[in-house]
Amino acid sequence: MKPHNAIEPFFITKEAEGEMVAVGYEFEPPSIACTVRLRDVLEGMSDGELALQPGEIADQERKYRQNKLFSAG
Repeated sequence: MKPHNAIEPFFITKEAEGEMVAVGYEFEPPSIACTVRLRDVLEGMSDGELALQPGEIADQERKYRQNKLFSAG
């Protein structure tokens, strides 16, 4: 079995964690699950920040803003 191609999830036991900490490995807390829609996040970004975002939803937000500019004037 190749470790980088493993299909099953990898879990670290408390014992393994203790050994890893003892040799200097630092554990970071897990990231918090997303509870906000990506569209809402993109909506709150400045035009400059939005320009750096890849993806179809970001493209849709850029198009929406462009249309909003033309319809407002």
